[in-house]
Amino acid sequence: MKIPLMARRRIRVAIDGLTGVHALRAVWTALAAVPGIVSADVTMQGALLEMEGALDEPRLAEVLEAAGVRLVSVTVEQARVLPLA
Repeated sequence: MKIPLMARRRIRVAIDGLTGVHALRAVWTALAAVPGIVSADVTMQGALLEMEGALDEPRLAEVLEAAGVRLVSVTVEQARVLPLA
């Protein structure tokens, strides 16, 4: 049985309102409600997400608003692929 691999992507998220440790923790916790996020690194400059599947940007904006911050932009980084040949 062959197990299908899911492509992971890195996504940079610019967030307005990250003014302290409490905001960072609130955002990190809120990101758990977005389907497909495998890991998140949240700093005062924004968040770096590792995703499986498509990003539900409206859901991301919704959970960030609930955490007291605002989504500014989303940038998908090019995936690094090792050559197989």
